Amino acid sequence: MEKNILNYIEETQALLETSELLGAEASRAAALAEKLREDSITVSVIGQFKRGKSCLVNALLGCSLLPTGIVPVTSAAAKVSWGKPECSVVFTNGVIKSVDPEQLGEYINEQKNPGNILGVDSVEMKTESEFLKGGITLVDTPGIGSFHKNNTDAAYAFIKESDAVIFMLSVDSPINEIEIDILRNTKEFAAKFFFAVNKIDTIGGEDRKAYIDYCRSLLKQLMNTEDVNLMPISAKDGTGLDELRKVLSEDLKNRVHEILEESAVLKLKDIISSALSQIELYWKVLLMPSAVLNGTIKAMDDKMEEMRNLAATQVHELEADRDIIIPGLESVLAVKMNEFKMALSNGVTEIFGMDYHYELPQLAFESESKDAYELASSLGRKYLEETGKLCSDLDRVMQNVLLFRNSDAADVATRIYQLNKLTRTLKRTLRVLQGLEEENPAPSTHPLTMTNLCP
Repeated sequence: MEKNILNYIEETQALLETSELLGAEASRAAALAEKLREDSITVSVIGQFKRGKSCLVNALLGCSLLPTGIVPVTSAAAKVSWGKPECSVVFTNGVIKSVDPEQLGEYINEQKNPGNILGVDSVEMKTESEFLKGGITLVDTPGIGSFHKNNTDAAYAFIKESDAVIFMLSVDSPINEIEIDILRNTKEFAAKFFFAVNKIDTIGGEDRKAYIDYCRSLLKQLMNTEDVNLMPISAKDGTGLDELRKVLSEDLKNRVHEILEESAVLKLKDIISSALSQIELYWKVLLMPSAVLNGTIKAMDDKMEEMRNLAATQVHELEADRDIIIPGLESVLAVKMNEFKMALSNGVTEIFGMDYHYELPQLAFESESKDAYELASSLGRKYLEETGKLCSDLDRVMQNVLLFRNSDAADVATRIYQLNKLTRTLKRTLRVLQGLEEENPAPSTHPLTMTNLCP
């Protein structure tokens, strides 16, 4: 490609930002561009549950940072990067809480946080491990395939963020269908794979050689390559870890930009495919029979009224309608605002089947409330005004993008034309990334005409 991948990402981001429908995809493109600019690489340890992933992460870091146990422990991704030691829990509602590493089990232990009832999104840690220098973020992901479905869902969700993968296998189980499925999914996003066969200390001699040979042969088929980095290790007693660490360091630090660019191509393909799917869902909604569409719109109107009533109830329950000082109320209402946005977004998905994205600001959790000087009633009024504006803005956007209650034929035609133009541009970029179309084709002898407005 004549243009580098960063150019394509930036151009795609600008395109996505022109549509109210594609906020989530635009946000992903922005994050991807930022990662490339910073040369920050995400290396995820992925595999089935109880393969020893957390033990391996601890061994690579040279310290017992992550909790381990005989039962499935990791229920949320734990991201570890270089820096002055600290540990934070990130919640799905945007709250970030600093914790001691010894407290991690309360948040990512399946027994202490069953079904992730605490709403933990991830854990972010820093440590001055030599292995992480140079922009590496090492991630311990939840195990896939256990009884706890939320762990599997969390692991698959994080796969999209991976640039390189350490794929964990174990000698106590042959490669199975679950692991093959994980590999197929991860290949869509990660550019570099390293395979570690754990618990090698439990077998020896011919059995060990036979198992390694079997794994190598099968992985060559699955990955469609002769170049398979497969290393027998024991995270428990340290066997093979020096060799694994050496191979990882050489590849990740010497080829970081190359790996990132290859990974970015894969991720941009997925972002564009997701955007095109979102547009296709939009057309399906738009082309609903009028009676069905009217019922759907009525459901959205009811949802808006429900959300406005919810905001009023929250203000009353928090005593934010009283002329008193309530320390910490401003922080509580900030969290409630993020949760309000999440509920609005979920409402659009439930009713229309489409995504509607809100950026949620990260909110630092304060163990002790700061001094407060503003009346609760004033904060409450601001909260009601902001939530009311969110509902009004969403209603306006839905009216615009669904083209209902719009009697301006020119505006409707313009919107349809712009969306078709966006679709054509995204499809062409995807074909270029897939190698199915030249980057700069010769000009067409057939000029474009505005026909067949709907795809």
